[in-house]
Amino acid sequence: MSEPERSLASLGRAVPPEFSRRKRLWIYSSLWLTHVDCPYASLSVQTLGYAERLLLDMEARLAALARDVKGKKERDRLLSECSAHSVLWVFGLYEILRTVRESGAPQFAVLEPVFRKLEVLRMPLAKHEAKNMKGTTPPPHYPTGCWDVDTGQVGWQVFNPLTGSMEVLSRTPLANDFLLVAAVPPEHMPPFPIGGPLGEFDD
Repeated sequence: MSEPERSLASLGRAVPPEFSRRKRLWIYSSLWLTHVDCPYASLSVQTLGYAERLLLDMEARLAALARDVKGKKERDRLLSECSAHSVLWVFGLYEILRTVRESGAPQFAVLEPVFRKLEVLRMPLAKHEAKNMKGTTPPPHYPTGCWDVDTGQVGWQVFNPLTGSMEVLSRTPLANDFLLVAAVPPEHMPPFPIGGPLGEFDD
């Protein structure tokens, strides 16, 4: 069984929604991405783990306010804030995977499907045009923001030039896709604390 397969088996093919349980997966992912040619990818992964806690809190609050008429003002403000921070988070994960790819790290092979999704989303968010296809001029495009009222998860309707259709990509499912592959439990944890409070696992 390969490392990604062991990871999927250990997670039961699901990533827990609670940060108290997810943070262990961010530490596992950071350890898995330790590589001689991109030694700081590990620290960047831990940074995304810290940032995700705030986003998960915002999403939970958005779900609670979804059908609260009196909470509309707070919900609208929180939706804008969650969307803005989610864009920056997506940029962060994209840059980590791009660095891993350029380093030639063997881990990128199983991360490539996640990277392709991030490419489709990142290009229009950052450059206001669809992902460039070889031999074509990318059309102007900016994704339309959307959110799931049941989960509070923020996403975007984005044009995918690979399929020629619109699709919805959301931050939390992208994070889940990454963790499902990268959160490989190490055979031995380091003998020293790692990740600060992120590495303080809850039982």
